[in-house]
Amino acid sequence: MGDPSGKSEDFYKAVEQFILEAESWGYLPVFYEVSEPIVMILHEFGYDFIKMGEEAHVDLENFSLSGKKRRGDRAIMNRFEKEQYIFEVLSPPFSPEIMAELSAISAEWLGNRKEKGFSLGFFSEDYLQRSDIAVVKDQQDNIIAFANIMPTYTKNEGTIDLMRYKKEAPSGVMDFLFISIFNYMKEEKIAYFNMGMAPLSNVGTSRNSFIQERIAFLIYKFGSTFYSFQGLRAYKDKFASDWVSRYTLYSRKSSIIYVMIALLIIDNAPIDEQKQRRGIRHILKNRYQ
Repeated sequence: MGDPSGKSEDFYKAVEQFILEAESWGYLPVFYEVSEPIVMILHEFGYDFIKMGEEAHVDLENFSLSGKKRRGDRAIMNRFEKEQYIFEVLSPPFSPEIMAELSAISAEWLGNRKEKGFSLGFFSEDYLQRSDIAVVKDQQDNIIAFANIMPTYTKNEGTIDLMRYKKEAPSGVMDFLFISIFNYMKEEKIAYFNMGMAPLSNVGTSRNSFIQERIAFLIYKFGSTFYSFQGLRAYKDKFASDWVSRYTLYSRKSSIIYVMIALLIIDNAPIDEQKQRRGIRHILKNRYQ
């Protein structure tokens, strides 16, 4: 999932070695949510591609709440500040009391849903102890919402992963959290904030779309129930200054139908099942690569 990390000049040889290693074990790799430069590399290895959606980027240098378009956002920020809600960025190690507070919020947010963990963040104390966490606190100093800040090891990009909030949290709490994170990262001189994917955004809906993209759209539309694709796009569009296309690549020896069903299964598999199959240490290791 995602682009390789490291020196871009090494990507070609690294991808080639990865494919050869996988094929020696009888596997056909699928590269999920990668950028256009990686598409061009993999195309040379005989891989076909389909667009999987678009990634929302916020230009932090030019981000501002001024102007008519941001009037609603200013109102939310003023309301939360007037009612004495506080935004903070906490650094590890976190005390057992803080972890218990975050765990309770996460469990309440999930309700009866199963935790997932392939392309979505999941709650794990070991994972959360590895990075800063942005929180919103109420007047009694209780955490009512949080998001962990993923290490990117660069000043070019900032992003978060796991986002959770209490049911009793006031409306607009996530807007307050996001905008506060934007301002925090802007002060840290980070160039842009990655809000993540809007799956199937502008994919397979045109009369001229590739048949593979239409198939992908239908499989994902009727197979995923975790979130609303349209609602996710609309929310991120409130802040996004740019949308960047992301692609899935698969071997020409594979069937697009088989590939999409496999992706759907792993993307919707509860984290408990993934732990049983691969182990929590393996999952955490991959999330930081």
